[in-house]
Amino acid sequence: MPSVRVEVEKPFQEKLDRAKKLVKLFADKNACVSCSFGKDSTVVLWLCLQENPKIHVIYNNTGVEYPETLAFKEKLGHAWNLNLIETLPSKSFWQVANEKGLDDMKKYRDACCDALKNRPMRRVLKEHGFRYNFTGLTAVESRVRMWRLCQQGDNYYSGKDGVWRVHCIAFWTPKEVWDYIRRDQIPVNPAYEKYGLERLGCVPCTSHKFWRRQLAKVNYPMYKLVSEKYFGQKLLEVEG
Repeated sequence: MPSVRVEVEKPFQEKLDRAKKLVKLFADKNACVSCSFGKDSTVVLWLCLQENPKIHVIYNNTGVEYPETLAFKEKLGHAWNLNLIETLPSKSFWQVANEKGLDDMKKYRDACCDALKNRPMRRVLKEHGFRYNFTGLTAVESRVRMWRLCQQGDNYYSGKDGVWRVHCIAFWTPKEVWDYIRRDQIPVNPAYEKYGLERLGCVPCTSHKFWRRQLAKVNYPMYKLVSEKYFGQKLLEVEG
């Protein structure tokens, strides 16, 4: 597998052709798309629907989603006539936080993600017998993802989950994602503009670098609760 940097620096048209090739190869009746309704997974969903309009779409509702994400999911579900499967976890975010604690900028310890997304996802994969799972994972989002893609490539078999993982836009940059969204006029989750965000996910997520400033900006009472209860930290002063 060539280095991630080599793949990321390739011309966009070459990367788009690669994405479409992967979709054509794997987006059959045994495939599903994991969609958080953020920009990356919505682009992957758009690409897959061009090949298979009936492809199953799995949304892992963690219970601590942005309200705009839930509304966007409903709107897009009707507009695109999505074959949607929505999962819910057996434990709430707050139950997991109380039992396991919360990570501080450590994306891949995975206590929350495992309970709220991974386990419900595995149940769905097993129940429906899916063979291929498309995701919106991109290499530039973290060093861990860069390493993983360098080792495994943009499609590989996951023995743990019993499916082929297909990361068809793995080497796209954020600019290329946004440019493609504008070019094809793909709908965008309004939470990006409303809150001035670069990334979405769970509202109280503490496993990314800028979680304090983002949560304080989006929901200050929740930021205060998380900071004081789980980290015992002095609060940031946030303008506005």
